[in-house]
Amino acid sequence: MSRKREEAQRAAAARAAAEEQAKERDVVPWLRALGFRADEARRAASACETIPDASLEERVRLALSCLGPPHRRVVNGLGRPA
Repeated sequence: MSRKREEAQRAAAARAAAEEQAKERDVVPWLRALGFRADEARRAASACETIPDASLEERVRLALSCLGPPHRRVVNGLGRPA
């Protein structure tokens, strides 16, 4: 009986460690610190789900690239970039 209890305690500790690691890797607090709104930060963080094994820096970079203004090319009347 005590063996089962020990296994359950180890499993709970492993879950807690995994949750703590997920919090450390979460990009939302870092984006909020940069001044983005909570809804913007959550939307950008959802884009990072495609690269779960990336470093925190790579995840923040991807999130920031999602938050930038849309890029467009302005063309003058001659068909050349202005």
